[in-house]
Amino acid sequence: MKNKIIVPVDFEQQSIKNLDWAKHFARINNSQIVVTHIIENTGFFKKIFNDNDLENKIISEAKENLKKVVAEHIPEEITSHTSVEKGKPYEVIEDLADEFEPLMIILGRNENPEKNKKYLGSNTLHIINETDYPVVTTFGSQSPENSKNTILLPLDLTKSIEEQITVAYEFANILKANIKAITIDRIDSVAHDAQMLVKLNQLKEYFEKQNIKIETQIIDDKETNPAEIINKIADELKPVLTIIMLREESNFKNFFIGSVARDIIENCNAPVLSVKPWNRNEEENPVFKTIVNPFNIL
Repeated sequence: MKNKIIVPVDFEQQSIKNLDWAKHFARINNSQIVVTHIIENTGFFKKIFNDNDLENKIISEAKENLKKVVAEHIPEEITSHTSVEKGKPYEVIEDLADEFEPLMIILGRNENPEKNKKYLGSNTLHIINETDYPVVTTFGSQSPENSKNTILLPLDLTKSIEEQITVAYEFANILKANIKAITIDRIDSVAHDAQMLVKLNQLKEYFEKQNIKIETQIIDDKETNPAEIINKIADELKPVLTIIMLREESNFKNFFIGSVARDIIENCNAPVLSVKPWNRNEEENPVFKTIVNPFNIL
């Protein structure tokens, strides 16, 4: 990864807010911000683009609007680049990711105003699925100004977590952040409780040896939906990132997001960095190198 942050802007409020998050992350890590506006050339716009003069006018106006937005929201001391692209949004963003090898891609939310509901749009799903680069979604109302420089790390210790731990380790260093690792105890077993405590203590020892401050917590709750618990903790903690696993298994060629992960993405007020499994069948992620597991717990 390189120190670049990609932010697609559609001139709606949420995508403008994403520039504030990009600015926040860029200041911590001395990153550059790549701001792009994508004109989707399907349906109505395909007809428009048959008229070269009208197409040039639309692109020219988009470039001017993009420059104004960047001037208003990104200070001069942060290097930024702007571009106006044509095509399917997820394809354009994936191409930009391959070109810039970004630290992260920041995506906003889709909303249905009539139902007052936030939801994962098809372009966001495509990007999370296809790109190997970190995707951060900002569906919530939390702002950088009231965020604590802590990463919230919800762990399911009954499953493999090495990819999630790897990403948390990388971003704790990138953002110079602390970690709060939590696990929800949903199994009524003394032996299981003891095993989870051992694993969390080993995890804490490992991160502390890497000079990363970490707090661990076991939450005994066998009834409440895990997403509800995690989102409530995020509301209280206001972490700079919440890092989650997207799916429980990776034996399927086609991508899917588990219901708990989806509930967290759509309802968490803090930015959410989604991690999809890669370390199965001896496959490695081209962006992240799985960390050494000295305690054999990940």
